Amino acid sequence: MMNLVYTPQAAPGAIIELDDNESHHIQVLRMRVGEALHAFDGVGALYHATIQSLTKKGAIIAIGTLIRQQAGSAARLHIAIAPTKNMDRLEWFVEKATEIGVQQITPIICRRSERRELRTDRLQKVALSAAKQSLHLHLPLINEPIALDKFLKEVPVDISRKFIGYCEEETHHIKDCFSVGESIIVMIGPEGDFSEEEITIARQNGFIPVSLGTSRLRTETAGVMTAAIFDLKNAK
Repeated sequence: MMNLVYTPQAAPGAIIELDDNESHHIQVLRMRVGEALHAFDGVGALYHATIQSLTKKGAIIAIGTLIRQQAGSAARLHIAIAPTKNMDRLEWFVEKATEIGVQQITPIICRRSERRELRTDRLQKVALSAAKQSLHLHLPLINEPIALDKFLKEVPVDISRKFIGYCEEETHHIKDCFSVGESIIVMIGPEGDFSEEEITIARQNGFIPVSLGTSRLRTETAGVMTAAIFDLKNAK
């Protein structure tokens, strides 16, 4: 595929000034006025496009015809994950989960969380880069960090299944706990795991304990494993 830029305003016939990041991308590639490229809107549509203007202030493109509309998955995966102390690990998780096809990510702040603040704009840039690399035309929704107890109160009621992964109890493997086509939320705790109180509250809110295998996984590895299992189970 030729060079790909992201703009949520993409529509046939639209003239769009790209944001700083996407304009910089075009400048790095040394593209010129009149050159063709592709543009996607983050919700499945891919278009032909042409560079109309290039200045130090940015780039303007003209959106042409629709190339294809990538259908969104009926089965949706939402991973609620405790941010890792090392941001590189969390960014690695976001990158790989996006490549696999996760639909939503929420950083949850737990009692044993080693990091309680983070910049979601940076995670969104990582996700965008991963979507381009893997040609996923749907960008995952990356939510602002939220305290675990508040997150539990805001979980949508239309989610088919809700799971919490932790290490201290004999549980069923997650691959055996949901069916093809179901939308699920999976909570993954910090390196020190969820506290007993957090596990109790999660259970009271309908979250089912599950295992990701016999190995004791790092937080970010557990997140990627969850995304891979979900994708494989729903693969056609």
